[in-house]
Amino acid sequence: MLHQSDPDAFDMLEQLTALGIAGVRVDADDEVVAANELFFQLTGLPAEGVAGQKLTDLLEERSVENNDYGNGAVFRFTTPKGDRWVRPRRGRGVADGLTTLDDVTSEWSILGKLVSAVDVRDRLMRDADIGVFRYNPDDQTFQFSEALVRRGETLEVYHLSDVVKDLHQEDIDKDAQVRERLSMEGGTATLHLRRRKSDGTWRHTLAQFTSGRRLASGKFEIFGLSQNITELVEARDQAAVMHDRLEIAMSAAGAGVYEIDLRSSERWTSPQYQALAGQEALARHAMMPFGMYHDDDIPPVRESWERSLRSRGVESIDTRLYRPNGGEQWVRMFMRVQRNEHGVPSRAVGLMLDIQQQKAQELALIEAKKQAEAATIAKSNFLASMSHEIRTPLNGVLGMAQSLVSDGLLTDQREKVDIILESGRTLTALLNDVLDLSKIEAGKIEISSTDGELAVTLDRLRQLFLSKAVERGLNIDLDIAPGMPTLLHYDPVRVRQCVGNLFSNAIKFTERGKVIVKVGSEEVEPGKWRISIAVTDTGIGMTPAVVQRLFSTFTQADATITRRFGGSGLGLAITRQLARLMGGDVTVDSTPGEGSTFTLTFMADAVMQGTAARPSEPASPSVSDTQLKSLRGIRILLVDDNAVNRQVVKLFTAQLNPTFVEAVNGQEALDRLHEHKFDLVLLDVHMPVMDGKEAIKRLRASSHDWRDLPVIALTADAMSGDRERYLALGMTDYVSKPLDQRELTHKIAAAMGNRTLIASEAA
Repeated sequence: MLHQSDPDAFDMLEQLTALGIAGVRVDADDEVVAANELFFQLTGLPAEGVAGQKLTDLLEERSVENNDYGNGAVFRFTTPKGDRWVRPRRGRGVADGLTTLDDVTSEWSILGKLVSAVDVRDRLMRDADIGVFRYNPDDQTFQFSEALVRRGETLEVYHLSDVVKDLHQEDIDKDAQVRERLSMEGGTATLHLRRRKSDGTWRHTLAQFTSGRRLASGKFEIFGLSQNITELVEARDQAAVMHDRLEIAMSAAGAGVYEIDLRSSERWTSPQYQALAGQEALARHAMMPFGMYHDDDIPPVRESWERSLRSRGVESIDTRLYRPNGGEQWVRMFMRVQRNEHGVPSRAVGLMLDIQQQKAQELALIEAKKQAEAATIAKSNFLASMSHEIRTPLNGVLGMAQSLVSDGLLTDQREKVDIILESGRTLTALLNDVLDLSKIEAGKIEISSTDGELAVTLDRLRQLFLSKAVERGLNIDLDIAPGMPTLLHYDPVRVRQCVGNLFSNAIKFTERGKVIVKVGSEEVEPGKWRISIAVTDTGIGMTPAVVQRLFSTFTQADATITRRFGGSGLGLAITRQLARLMGGDVTVDSTPGEGSTFTLTFMADAVMQGTAARPSEPASPSVSDTQLKSLRGIRILLVDDNAVNRQVVKLFTAQLNPTFVEAVNGQEALDRLHEHKFDLVLLDVHMPVMDGKEAIKRLRASSHDWRDLPVIALTADAMSGDRERYLALGMTDYVSKPLDQRELTHKIAAAMGNRTLIASEAA
């Protein structure tokens, strides 16, 4: 015992020794002052070096293991008499500063035995549910592990009446007798209990009870394990039937079973296994490990086997069996290793399935997928190439035609130029339709919603088509039913495209009468609206057979329609697919000779009033006179390998009185930048020697002042993602060919912003 000067503390420790209780005295700083001999016997600690140490640190640092348990912590110490588990208890009142140690080794030993006692005795019981419970007989409450809580809210404790209410009537008395005996006398017991499930069936459990520590009341608390053996019980009841079914299924599926005793290396195989493996493969396997498999597959099969030995799960692998004639037999192997009570692998069980036909189909599908992907890539590349090749000369045609319009043409000349422009725009629209269809089929079209006024979008679209309708003696009436939110979150670009297609068709196929547009709305759930736009015409109408195939690509009512009215038959197919991407659809109601009603629906979100809305209708490209005046004399580096395209740009920007320096490839552009100063660069993308993509990279990476110049990409690329890709490369903006004069002027003004022209700086 440690010596100390406080006689009261000494007397208290002596009293604890007489009672057989280990104790230790600490001061106000929790430092050890004295301890009795039982303390050192119980902890195995040497008496030297203990005094003056903080008790909490001493227990945590010197113990082999510690855990939170009950109302405090328990510590494991290694002593000459074996490991001991102790629980410190702090004194109160007159015993303040005195700590006793309870020996709870027996309690922890019982818990350890309960945990280790669960040994699943066969394959079905290995997969059974196992949980732990504790019963307090004083207040008749249970504590369950999470595995035993089947439904409802997980509680800290459960009352006995709630636990037994679902028990089978015949099991209630058995359960009560076991709990009564164990709580009063101690001991162990095992019960098979049945509990009714919510669906009326019975859940079978095997409950193992064992008494624990004696409570203050004199009763023993009860610990136990509960294991779900429902499947085992049902399996035993149906064993004969299941055996017969299994034999039939194995034979029909071409499956074989094998077992290997890993201690004796004895191997058992079913007749199905032997037939599937083949005599040659089995004979080869007897002479060399894994010899029954194809030479190329032996290494992966060996690795799978080694993984199975390390794993407690099921290992599977697809492999080929050995065939002396060089043929193939694909099988799927399932392997699982069973272990003895010490965790040592003792037996391997496996299943072999014939998957020759399935594998042939898989390989064929893989090859077909590769071919389909290659075809898709080839199609995309072809469309991109054709788009570029068509847009480049089309840019020259439309550019020169637009330039001629402002040259003071005679009336008949202006009519001819207008025909050229209209034909070019029609060709451009057709090209855009083909590209849109390709994007939709490839899943590359995205719906980009923004806040705006749908009524404004539709009214502007009506005005756009009104002149064409008036030319045919028609009118377009727009009727918007009340109740639709003023601000909606939708994709104005795709809505314009869809409704524009419906307007175009209605005007095209109507020779007399009018076109009526009715807009309705319905709130399907709070904040979400289904918008319907019905476009009715008094045109040629259609038969039910024509309506049936109307939304297929390249389809019109009949061959005479194409000859009489023109069109590619793509518009409605694209409109329906876009509508479905927006959560809606396009339907039609038509009567031959009387007209048709096409109804477009799509989903939109309501925008709260007072929210600042982004404009849903981008203003038409325009530049004020003040902006035009500020841009006069602009110095532009024009980079394009096509002379016609360069000429078009010069004609479109003539009002700016620009100074042009020309280059035909990216390398020449970089050379010109070294020689001259510029306000802006117009850069083509596809050029020989050095293309625009490489040129913009080098320009932005340069250390010269011109690395920050505005650069606008002029390109015939118009596929999905082209604009974003070029902006990511460092382009200031993007204009696709064929160029539009107003758009080009607008983009130049926007790119320049408030920059001061070189000519103005010099002045």
